[in-house]
Amino acid sequence: MTGNPFTIVKAGKHQKRNMKSASLYFAIILITMASFITTGEPATVKDYFGIPGPLQFGKASYFLSWSAHPANNYFKQEYLPANEKPDTYSNMMMIEVATGAIALGDIVKTKLNEMEQRKKTDPLCNYQLIQNPKTGEYLLDFIMSVSTGGTTTIAEWNAYRYTKLPDQKGILLFACSKRSYGAAIPSFLRLLKTQRANDVNTLSACSLPAIKIKPD
Repeated sequence: MTGNPFTIVKAGKHQKRNMKSASLYFAIILITMASFITTGEPATVKDYFGIPGPLQFGKASYFLSWSAHPANNYFKQEYLPANEKPDTYSNMMMIEVATGAIALGDIVKTKLNEMEQRKKTDPLCNYQLIQNPKTGEYLLDFIMSVSTGGTTTIAEWNAYRYTKLPDQKGILLFACSKRSYGAAIPSFLRLLKTQRANDVNTLSACSLPAIKIKPD
């Protein structure tokens, strides 16, 4: 990936490791959960980060579509193109923040363990972890699927960029996600072979959003 400051760290099996801080385990699990959870559309969307959008990714604009504050130290916001819906999206951007003394490596290792477990039942699941040695950031590039009756019904590719919050203790996740459904999945996977590296490069080069948490 020309011009990408990240280098490959892991692609395949990963050994488990215990969390250093049990008190922050809930936030760690939340921020590493797979995005197959459907979010629906709330009547109003609270902007917890002072980032209403639009976010720019490549040539597309993404607008705030959903947010949540499921734990005292965990916040999440999702952004969609103007014509897309959360439950049937094709393209999404995500920003997640977990505050507190959370080690970046623990967040990443938990996600890799989740990927290894998923690979046991999801034949499409695979991942590659890369790291920027200058900043310590990680970027996890992975694909997964949902099947019904032996037929793949959803294919989802994600790129998760993990970094430390610049002005306080905590972790920032800046991510992009692409989905396809049903009969469109084979062409989605073929196209992904050529687009994947470009999207990873785009995400790694993006300026990180300036987070100003506005709690409930």
